[in-house]
This record gives sequence, C-alpha cells and structure tokens, in this order.
Amino acid sequence: MNQLKTKKIASALFVLSLSACTSIPKDGGLSNVSSLVESKLSAGVQLPSLSNNNQLTADAVFSLLAQPLSIVDAEKLALGFNPMVKVKLFKVGLAEADYAQAGRMENPGFSYARVSGQAYEASLLFDIGGVILMPLKRQLENRRLQSARYQAASDVLEHIANTRRSWINAVAAKQQTALMLKALESAEAGNNLTRQMSALGHSNVIEAADSEMFLSGMRTSLTRQRLAESAARESLIRQLGLWGQQARLLKLPDRLPELPQNSIDIESVEGQAIENRLDVRMANMNIEGLAKNLKLTRLNPFFSAIELGPVMEKGEGEINRGYELEFRIPIFDTGDIKTQKAKAIYDQAQAQAEVTAISAASSARQALKSYRTNLEIAKHYRDRVLPLRERVSQEQLLMFNGMLISVFDLLDDLRSSMNMESSYVDSIKDFWIADANLQQALTGSGMPGMNFEAASMMPASAADGGGH
Repeated sequence: MNQLKTKKIASALFVLSLSACTSIPKDGGLSNVSSLVESKLSAGVQLPSLSNNNQLTADAVFSLLAQPLSIVDAEKLALGFNPMVKVKLFKVGLAEADYAQAGRMENPGFSYARVSGQAYEASLLFDIGGVILMPLKRQLENRRLQSARYQAASDVLEHIANTRRSWINAVAAKQQTALMLKALESAEAGNNLTRQMSALGHSNVIEAADSEMFLSGMRTSLTRQRLAESAARESLIRQLGLWGQQARLLKLPDRLPELPQNSIDIESVEGQAIENRLDVRMANMNIEGLAKNLKLTRLNPFFSAIELGPVMEKGEGEINRGYELEFRIPIFDTGDIKTQKAKAIYDQAQAQAEVTAISAASSARQALKSYRTNLEIAKHYRDRVLPLRERVSQEQLLMFNGMLISVFDLLDDLRSSMNMESSYVDSIKDFWIADANLQQALTGSGMPGMNFEAASMMPASAADGGGH
C-alpha cells in the first residue's frame, strides 16, 4: 500500500514538473516589443533582429548613404544598424529566461546514508513548496517580463526621438554653414572693393581697417560654425551606429524640411498622453505586479521549502518503503516584517503611478505649447520678417548704386541680413525639435524600472539556489 502511494506521488510530481516547463521564444521576445512600438514608428522602420547578423546588410546601408539621408532613413539606420539598440532589446531575452525559469520546479534532492553492513537509507525529495507557490511566482515573473518589454519599447522610442533631434541639429548646422559661406563671399567682395577705394584715395585707413576686421570676424565665425557642424554630424553618426567608410559617406540634405501648413490639432493632449504613454501603462502594471508580490510574500513563510518524496530503508534483510515530508516551521520569522515592507512598496507604487500620470499630462501640455509657439515664431519670420529684410536689402543696394550710401553701409546691411536668416534657420530647427519632443511626450520614454523587490520574497529553497 505504501509502495503504491509512493508511486502515485512520484508520478504526480513528474507530470506537474513537465506541465510547468516553459521555453524562451526564438526571437527573444522581440515580437512582443514590436507590437508596442510598431504604430509609433515611421513607415518602413522596423526593430532589428537579435541574431548576430544586422537587419540591414552592408549593401543596404551603402544604398541609404548614397543619397542625402532623410529623417526616415536615419530612423531605419538607427534601429536596424546601431548595436546599442540590441543592447537594450537583449534585456527582454533575460526577462524571458527568468519567466521560463519560474515555470520549472527545483531539481529534486537525493540523500543516501549507509549505516553498517547491508543497512542503508535513501530518499528523494521534491520541492512541493515551490510547486504550490509556482503560479504566484510565474505571475510575478510575468509582470517583470511585461516591465522589460515596456522598458525596451520605451528605449526604442527614446532612441528614435534622439535620432530625430540629432538629424535636425546636423542639417540645421549644415544650413547655417552654407549661410555663413554665402555671407563670407559677399564680405570678401566688399573688402576687395574697399581695398580698391583705399588705393585710389577714396577711403581712409580707419574704414579699410574696419573692413578687414569685419572680414576676419566672419572667417572666425565660419571656423566655429564648421566645428559646430562637425560636432552635430558626429552626434548623428553615433546615433546611427556608423563607423569607418560608412561614416565618411554620410550625406545630409542642404536644408531643413519646410514648415507644415497646419499645426497638429489635438483636442485632449492630456487624455491622449495618459492613454498612450508607455510610462503611464507601465506604472499601472507596476501596481498590479506588486499586488501579486504582496500575496506571495504573505504566503511565503507557510509554504517555503516544503519538500516531499519517497524514502527507501534497508536493514537486516528487509526493505521498507515510505515517504518523507520536510518543511520549515514559521516560529521565529512569521514574515510580518517582509509583508509590511511589501505593503509599503505597494503603497509607494500607487503614489508613483499618480505622479507619473500628473507628469505625463503636464509634459504633454508643455510640449504642445512649445510646438505651437515655435511654429508661430518660424512662420512669423518666414511671412513677415524675412520679406521686410529682403526689401530693406534691395533698397540699400539701389541707394549704393545711386552713390547715396557707402560700401560700409552695405557691409552693415549684410551683417544684419545674415543674422536674420540665421535666426530664421534656428526658428525652423526649434520647431522641428519641438515636434520631436511632442511625439515623445505623447508616447513616453525614459521610464524608471519597476520595483518588485522580489529577491526577498522568494521561497528559501529558490533563493538559496536549491534544496537538499
């Protein structure tokens, strides 16, 4: 009878251990991350494969670099070619492994004791406590897995936002350099004219020196601008993950995109942010996960390290079979302190979720205000200021041709015109940066990790790395 019971127990444990076994997805959980971000990416932009080979081949990269790089192509390179993205995505694979591990029983413990002669005792113990707590542990690890997926999605969106900003800054710097080169050509022409007038006695020494100093200042400013352009370009190169010949082949458009005709119309930017932002969804998930964790903590002292298995004992020519049950008695540590800690962490998470929602709504409102304000400023420069500046420059040229003003007046007008055009380029750049910030504010990124504090909540056998 005892032998039959032992066989039934062993069979039940074996079946339960098989049913609990899980495996890691072949794609490392990448498809789940992709489902979170695919609606927020530009058309044709995809997450990279986590295999050793890059999603974009060398030929595909060179094909993208053969022409001025658009902002969408920059996003493709940033996700498909930069290894830093894989560093973030591999964290999901680690969480997938932890989730799979939580679905497997601890290895059984085997003990053997020889007393004397033919007498011995052998036992095989299974971690029953781990089996009882396994559903809760799997739920906990599932929350961790979901957290890792959301964090990876957030990292991807933040990488895309940084790529957009880097591209905008690099193109704006190139456009500013072109403006300064054009202004320098005009300054050199004016300086040559001043030299000729000075040689003919139509210009004094002070006027000639002022012209030379103006030209020298323009050249110094151009040198600094080229350095700024190089820094912005290198920032984009790092964001794209290019190096060597690929980095040298990078070409950028000459100008930033034109301003949109109409601004984005969002009826409830706060509602859209709270509904779509990953950090808000992640904070709500954190509360659910900590609730499961609190339940696990309360049960842990009573089910921790319960082990059951068959026992065989031989002595004086006969073999006795039975079973052994082993568990810890929660006398000295009833788990009340850990439970209070878990409850405090849970309450903290609820407060943090409220803070996250408030911050999300505020940042979305601020981003929308910045977007509309910068669009208004850029359009004002384009529609009002620059046409007036152009009209003044034309009048100045007519007056110079009529010998009503000197070449130095033209140089002053050149300086004023250059500063105005430079300010206009900056206003366009500020608008597109505000556009990137708005898109990021409506999706959410840069989120803090979820605080499960699960290490202290695990059963003792699991925390110690095994039973008997």
